[in-house]
Amino acid sequence: MDKLKIERLKESAKDLRVLYVEDDLFGRESTNLFLDSVFENVDVALDGREAYDMYLASKYDLIIIDIDMPKMNGFKLSEKIRAKDIYIPILLVSAYREVENFLAGIRLGIDGYLLKPIEMKQLFTFIIKVVKQIETRNSLIEYQNNLEETIKKKTNELNYRCIHEYYTDLPNSMMLHSDLDKINYDYMLLLDMSHFAVINKEYGKDFANQIIIKTAETLQYHITKNSKLYKTESDRFVILIKNMASDEMIEFCKQIVSFFDIKYISIDDIELPMTFNIGVSRLADAVHDTVIQCEYALDKSKEFGSRHFEIYDELNIDYKHEKDAVIWLKKARELILNDKIKPYFQPIKNIAKNEVYKYEVLARGFLDGEIIEPEYFIPQAERLGLISSVTKSIINQSFEFFSHNDYMFSINITERDLLEDFLINFLSEKVKTYNIEPERVSLEVLENITILKYNCKITNQLNALSDLGFKISIDDFGVENSNFSRLLNLKLDYIKIDGLFIRGLKDNEKNRTVTMAIVNLAKTLNIKTIAEYVENEEIYELVKKCGIDYAQGYHVGKPKSILL
Repeated sequence: MDKLKIERLKESAKDLRVLYVEDDLFGRESTNLFLDSVFENVDVALDGREAYDMYLASKYDLIIIDIDMPKMNGFKLSEKIRAKDIYIPILLVSAYREVENFLAGIRLGIDGYLLKPIEMKQLFTFIIKVVKQIETRNSLIEYQNNLEETIKKKTNELNYRCIHEYYTDLPNSMMLHSDLDKINYDYMLLLDMSHFAVINKEYGKDFANQIIIKTAETLQYHITKNSKLYKTESDRFVILIKNMASDEMIEFCKQIVSFFDIKYISIDDIELPMTFNIGVSRLADAVHDTVIQCEYALDKSKEFGSRHFEIYDELNIDYKHEKDAVIWLKKARELILNDKIKPYFQPIKNIAKNEVYKYEVLARGFLDGEIIEPEYFIPQAERLGLISSVTKSIINQSFEFFSHNDYMFSINITERDLLEDFLINFLSEKVKTYNIEPERVSLEVLENITILKYNCKITNQLNALSDLGFKISIDDFGVENSNFSRLLNLKLDYIKIDGLFIRGLKDNEKNRTVTMAIVNLAKTLNIKTIAEYVENEEIYELVKKCGIDYAQGYHVGKPKSILL
C-alpha cells in the first residue's frame, strides 16, 4: 500500500476512536495490527455483549464488527447501536458470502461489508471513506455550531438595536415603555431641543445628527443612579427619575436649563447654544397617560418660549381644555366621515325694509341624538385637515336646499378652502347643477385671512369669485389687525361688524364711534354693512341709528333647520 496515503490517513484519523469486535484470535491480531498502524485509539472487544457495554461507556467514531460472535452476534449488536446512533459508521465482517447477510446489513444501515480473510487494501479503502465522512460530518457540525453562534450573536445585536437609538446608543422609546412598566419611577421629563429644525435646515442632517450625539453626551453629566436618560423621536430626550422629592425635581430641571445656558455644543469649529423646553409629569397608573401628560406640559412650556419647563397639573383648566379638545378630535372625525354635519339657517334682516334679506348657512353636528355646536368640531376639523370636507358638504346641502326657493344665502369659507384652490371650479359646478345664480350666494371669510402671508393668492381668488358673480363678505371686521386700506384690494359686497362692538353699543361710546367709522367708510366704498349679535330690540334700534344695513342675531331669528 502507498506509504504516503497511509501517512495522510494517519494524520486525518489520529484523533478518531475505533472499536473492533472480533472473537477469533488469529483474525483479530492481524486486523488489529493494521488498525493500530492507522489509529492511535483502538479498543478491542471479544464478544457482542462486551462490545455493547464498551460502546455505552465510551464515544467511538468507527465500529468494526464480526457477524459470528458469542453472547451477541454482529447483527444484534449493530441493531442496538443503530437504535442509539444512526450516524456512527459500522463495518460488518463475515466469513460467508451469503446474500442474506448482505441484505440484513443493508436493512440495519451499515456502512460497509467485508469478507474474511480481510484484505488490507479493502479495509484501507473503507477507512478512507469513513474518515472523509467523519470529517464532512464534523465540518457540518462545526458549521452548525458556528451558525448557531452567529445567529445568537446577530439576534443579540438586533435585540440591542431594537431598544437603543442608532446615533446616541441611548435607550429608546421601546425600552422607555418597558422600564415604565417594570420600574417604580416618580417623574418623567420630556425634553424638546429648541429650534432644532433651524439647525437641520441650515447645517444639514449629518451635522444635526452630530449635535444630537453631543447633546446626549452632555445630558449624561446630569444622570445619577436615581435617573435614566432615553433618546426618543427626532430631537427629543426623556429622563425618568425615582426617589426624588418634588422640590428636588424642580431644581433638577433648573439645573439642566441653566447648564445649557453656559455650555455650547461644539462640532468642528462651530459652537451652537442649545436650549430645551421640558414637560414634566408624575408617573400615572397607565404608561400612555404619563406620556400624554408630559406632552401637554411640554406644549404649555412652549407658550413661554425656550428655556422653560412646565409640570403637568390635572387641576389646571388649560390642561382640561386641551384634553377635551383631543376628545373632540375623534368625535369631529366621526361627524365628518359619517356625514353627520348638517346646515342650519339664520335669518339676516334688511333693516330699511324690515324683512328677511337672506340666510346665513351654519354647520351643526348630530351625535348620539344631540346637536353639536360648531365651536366643538370646526377647530378639530381644521387640526385634522378635514375642514374643506365640511365646507364641500355644507355647500352641497345648502345649494340643494336653496334650489327650491328664491332666498339669498351666505356660506362660510375658511383659509384652508382658499389655499386648496378647489372653490372656483367646485362652486361653478354647483351653480350649474342646482341652477342657482351666483349673485344669490355670499361667501364669508374672516378678516384675519386677508392678512396672511398668502394674502395675494387669497385676494386674487376672492376677486375671481366676485367676477363670477358671487358676493364677498368680510366677517368679524374691526377687531383683528384691522386695516381699512386692505378693503381697497378686495371686491367686497358686505362687511360684518364684529359682535364685540355691537354688544357694547349701548354702554360704550368708543364702540359707537368705531362702529360709525366702519359704517361711513363702507358707505363711501359702496359696501353694505351687517351687524351680528343683535340680541334684543334695544340693540336693534341702536344698530339702526348707526346706519347699518342689515341685522343678524337672536332678536332677528335663531338658527333653524328649516325656514320660518
